[in-house]
Amino acid sequence: MHQPWRLVVFGVEVLLAAVLIALAFPAWENSVVRIELPDASGGTVVSRMLGSWVALAVLAVTTGGLLLIDALRHLALGVRAGGPDRRSRAGPESESRSESAPESGSTSESGDTPDSDSRS
Repeated sequence: MHQPWRLVVFGVEVLLAAVLIALAFPAWENSVVRIELPDASGGTVVSRMLGSWVALAVLAVTTGGLLLIDALRHLALGVRAGGPDRRSRAGPESESRSESAPESGSTSESGDTPDSDSRS
């Protein structure tokens, strides 16, 4: 799961997200159409939005955002990938805790055995 090749995937996804978000701006600009209507007072300008270009712009930004989220996940997993000397997934804290804690059922220093069955 934690593999260094994920850093390459991170780079590719960030690049694709940047391209998609950059393409969303011209798509949004193409969605606005200005129409001049003749009028007695000199004319009126009306704007109209074309749904297909708006949908394309929204889709590009949404896909780019999802790619960025996935790229961050790949970055986190790629950075956490240790080298071949990595001992365990839990890390050194769990190993030191398990070495210092006595095992259940073992005798204590005074020679008494823990009695887990005695309940009052």
